Amino acid sequence: MPAGTVDPAFYRNEFLARRLKRVIQGRAAPAGPDVPFAVSPGVPSGAVDIVVTPNEINDRHGTGPLIKRILRGRRGILCIRSKSDWGLHDFGDWNVCLPQTDIARPESFRRVLAALEGCDARSILCVPFLADELITSIALEAAFGAPLCAWIMDDQNIVSPIIADGLMREFLGRCCLRLATHPELRHAYEHKYGLPFHLLPAVVPDALIGEAPDDGVDAAPRAALLGSFWDRAWFDNACAALAGCGCQIDWFGNNQSPWVAFSREATDRAGIRALGLVPEAELAARLRGYPFVIVPAGALDGADANPGVAWLSLPGRILFAVAASKTPVLVLGSEKTCAARFVRHFGVGETAPYRRDALRAAMESLRQPDNRRRCRRHAAAIARQLSDSGVVEWLAHSIELGRPADDRFEDLFRGYDPSGAEEAFAR
Repeated sequence: MPAGTVDPAFYRNEFLARRLKRVIQGRAAPAGPDVPFAVSPGVPSGAVDIVVTPNEINDRHGTGPLIKRILRGRRGILCIRSKSDWGLHDFGDWNVCLPQTDIARPESFRRVLAALEGCDARSILCVPFLADELITSIALEAAFGAPLCAWIMDDQNIVSPIIADGLMREFLGRCCLRLATHPELRHAYEHKYGLPFHLLPAVVPDALIGEAPDDGVDAAPRAALLGSFWDRAWFDNACAALAGCGCQIDWFGNNQSPWVAFSREATDRAGIRALGLVPEAELAARLRGYPFVIVPAGALDGADANPGVAWLSLPGRILFAVAASKTPVLVLGSEKTCAARFVRHFGVGETAPYRRDALRAAMESLRQPDNRRRCRRHAAAIARQLSDSGVVEWLAHSIELGRPADDRFEDLFRGYDPSGAEEAFAR
């Protein structure tokens, strides 16, 4: 057995796990300058529902609003994150920053139990992106015996080998319920690990899903750019393709990323006006006034900085535009992306590569009234199935059962062919 690891039989022995908990808690120092984690004031005693994420939960990135949505109204939530990238955490009743990088397994247990001294766990929801979240979740499940649910939104193992296979296999094996946001991601992980996954997409606030608006939109040369750029190449390629298209672009997304610097000169040249993040109710209303929205995706040309995200991610803002505003979607990127496959399957828009001539042709197509009406009609047909209505209860019940409480999301994607993603995990 590799040095620094613990025999897996130990984790299965509840008595020894609880004994370790008592021993380590008795020796743990209080949180302070010498302890490598930070705890919010008043960490509770008693049972809590634990949410494990890579960084803070807030509205500045896509993961935050989604987690808030599927847990809205729940009380007694303790959030554990691996990093503090944003300087703001605004969800849950308590939160802990608990990095686990480059430490031995026994020390990872010590950190978890010292941070949660006096707590017990009712359930554990992990939204993984780094190995840290898996290590923390494994320690929590072993020590507390609470049901563990994985909700995978982005790949860091199939195409991007950031998380080691052995760690991912151990983590998934401990989960009573494994969820993915879309069929390609589910297919890839089921294919590799031979374990069942189910679907929980990036649901949309039910209050924002109204009837399909009349298509009286002015077909002037303007559009909304929706979402955030997590890859500098996507930003540069988008600006290059949009420059000279003669289209005014209003960008609703995070233009103050901690990782990517955006050139004002490049956005000006491309006709992009950065409007930043706006409240979702306002965003839904404003999107209804555009003939189409543009969503950046992977080019899949070998230059994507994060190939896992490029090949196997489905931007949640596509689902938002479809359900909340019924606005046609123009995916900017490869036809092989999950974004392009979603738009094509449901007939809610078009795809164009990062090439000016192809982009202009797709724009012109979506300016045609008949095409816009068709896309809006198709969007209206699936909008309610993307609603967050009842999802809080659905998730809680599903974790208790160890399987989906009903087939609402399976029904939505019934007939959806994810096999195109096989090229991703064959790489």
